[in-house]
Amino acid sequence: MKHYTVSISNAVLDDIDSISDFIISISTPEHAIKYKNQLISEINTLCYLADTIGFTQWKAAKKFHPKAKRLITKNRKWNVIFHTDGEFVIVDKLIPSKMIKG
Repeated sequence: MKHYTVSISNAVLDDIDSISDFIISISTPEHAIKYKNQLISEINTLCYLADTIGFTQWKAAKKFHPKAKRLITKNRKWNVIFHTDGEFVIVDKLIPSKMIKG
């Protein structure tokens, strides 16, 4: 099993911060921190899961990279769009599941 270094783009980090800000607005800072840490932890599992996930056919994902793959989070609310390049998993975008269309 290949092991990758996960690289999260600034756009994805901004998306995660926006999600946290939203959670703070409807809940508590503690909840936002827990959610953010869980999301980042799931993204970091790509260091060993990336090769087990096939290329996606979803147009919304392919616009970020022609060989895009997607990880659906455990709560099924987010699609983590990524691709591999050498020893790296590059996380390109975080898309709400309800926005994914064929």
